[in-house]
Amino acid sequence: MNAGDIPADVAKGLGARLRKAPSRSSVPGSLPVLFFGELPAASIATVGLNPSKQEYIDPLGRQLEGPRRRFETLESLEAASRESITDHQIDRAIRTMRSYFRPGKPVYSWFSHLDRVLKPLGVSYSAGSAAHLDLVQEATNPTWSELSKQQPLEARDLLRSDLPFLQWEIETFPLKLVICNGTTAFDNVVRLLEGNVIKSGKLERVTWWVAKASIGSRGLDIAGWNIPLARPTGLGLTGEVELGELIGQAVSRTG
Repeated sequence: MNAGDIPADVAKGLGARLRKAPSRSSVPGSLPVLFFGELPAASIATVGLNPSKQEYIDPLGRQLEGPRRRFETLESLEAASRESITDHQIDRAIRTMRSYFRPGKPVYSWFSHLDRVLKPLGVSYSAGSAAHLDLVQEATNPTWSELSKQQPLEARDLLRSDLPFLQWEIETFPLKLVICNGTTAFDNVVRLLEGNVIKSGKLERVTWWVAKASIGSRGLDIAGWNIPLARPTGLGLTGEVELGELIGQAVSRTG
């Protein structure tokens, strides 16, 4: 396996997660989305709940194909199952994840909110200086909110199973700041990394926080807010930029 400039031991860890069997509600034929964008080069990562099913299927439930396809699938890799995928196929899947935000790619519009928050911090997904992670790497159908209501035990088990992988990613890649989109993401990341909240504020309907954590000798800032930005927050386009400015100021003053 040779996933570009990713060290062999790290690529092995990524490959092990790709080979893990799907959940009952995983989008059929999908692979877990380990990350979106150039995680190996990123200094900042955003964190959400789990990948949208729209990363793999259209509104009618048909698998995205050709130029509309965003990630590799069992079908695109010509693999019978996750467990059987080869090192070469894993390398291809990881390279596709790294290319998610490159020009001309069909990026899911959900990321535009977070990109505006990132702008004042001097990074962006498209430049490769920011990437995206999730608490749960499985794209589920139904959506996570519906899965939590309809199959709460499955949702709980997925979260318990996937959080250690997220923690491993944050500890393995040289991130300086993790930004969590919503209370659930923030609370879980702070707990995983044993962070301490040191600053908070409010902007429109959004309450935001900044926490400090340590990974060995490396310090890590954790920021987040209460309402996922795709929901009504009262921020608007300029407010999302202002939220990024407030987080940047809080991080620099406490650094």
